[in-house]
Amino acid sequence: MKFEVFPRRWGYQHIITTPVKGNVESIKVESGEQVHEQQLLIMIRAEWGNVKQILAGIGGTVETLAVKVGDKVVHGDVLFFIKEDL
Repeated sequence: MKFEVFPRRWGYQHIITTPVKGNVESIKVESGEQVHEQQLLIMIRAEWGNVKQILAGIGGTVETLAVKVGDKVVHGDVLFFIKEDL
């Protein structure tokens, strides 16, 4: 199952948060990388076992990665900061 992430604006950046509780299984982007809307950002194994694919809701540049593979996350935890392309 895929999740589209609807980012929240914070200054000139967007905050990407997790919609599920689970463990970070893989991260598909790196800091400084250009991303496009609907691009796969991260995969999280939900606590009930399903792997959720988190997609970008906007295009821009990944400014900061706030998690690493193996981290436990809960609903609302920050995953990325993305600077929107102007």
